[in-house]
Amino acid sequence: MKRVMIVSLALLMVLSAVAWADGIGAFSAFKNGVGARALAMGGAFVAVANDATAAVWNPAGLASLNDTRLAGMSTDLFGLGATHQYIGVTTSFSMLGVGLAWERASIAGQQNDEEGAAGAAFSWVEQSIGASLATNVLDVAMVGANVKYYMADNGLGATASGFGFDLGLLVSLGDMFVIGVNAKDLAGSSLAWEGGATDTISGVYTAGLAMKLVDSKLILATDVDFDGASLGDTHVGVEFKVIDELALRGGVVLTNDFQDYYFSVGAGINVAGLYVDAAYVLEEDLGNTLVLSAEFSLGGLLGGEEEPVAAEAPVTPAPTTPPAAPGGS
Repeated sequence: MKRVMIVSLALLMVLSAVAWADGIGAFSAFKNGVGARALAMGGAFVAVANDATAAVWNPAGLASLNDTRLAGMSTDLFGLGATHQYIGVTTSFSMLGVGLAWERASIAGQQNDEEGAAGAAFSWVEQSIGASLATNVLDVAMVGANVKYYMADNGLGATASGFGFDLGLLVSLGDMFVIGVNAKDLAGSSLAWEGGATDTISGVYTAGLAMKLVDSKLILATDVDFDGASLGDTHVGVEFKVIDELALRGGVVLTNDFQDYYFSVGAGINVAGLYVDAAYVLEEDLGNTLVLSAEFSLGGLLGGEEEPVAAEAPVTPAPTTPPAAPGGS
């Protein structure tokens, strides 16, 4: 019964978010997501969300982490000189998962005079600083939320800022299936420029399903986006751990009402808690993107709890027969 209630809440959250959504799509680069692992899976990560990028994909996933982690990513979007960077830290205590994140996107431009002659160069920069909180609910689900502060600078002397909010939910259906829901920039986030103009960061609302097989060594996942009142992209991804230290990944993104698509591939290695991942997103229209990211697990060093180690069974000494009393028969 508890699980049915949580699933109903997930569906209600998606439908309500779609009804409230509005906006013109500022900070659109941020909607690509972060982390080579997730992007190699075609962005089908809302129901997975079990690493330090969970704050971006689904903040509820932070409740599943029981250690302290540092993560970073850098990429040149589509090979066009548009940089996208991310730094995040997560930890856990008292049944809560918490996180802090910084994300930045920038693209260079050049002014032209009335005659078309090249003038001064400038860079358009968009940044956000976010704080995340997640916890378990009723032992069958995890919920999480982000509060983000957006900052924009058009490189020509004008700046803007505003707040955004995300809400995420994860529901486990046994050991095999997980349902994920994420409402990113819930109801649209307003960005106010100094001159009085206003942009809206439109909300993106995603429902996902992940299936774990072969003791979670094989993960199949799919996500469906809703951008405002319209159906957005559909993501399908797979991750297979060949060995504990090596994972292979692939994905496909279906766009434009399933008329167009593009692929992604990638791999990751894990050496003593250091995860290094690479993804290659093959998008023919805009250009290919190479994504590199890394994540380091600090275990219990900074307050996170390491996974418990099974204790060895105590050894009980064999009973001994007391010596016979002197003079006994």
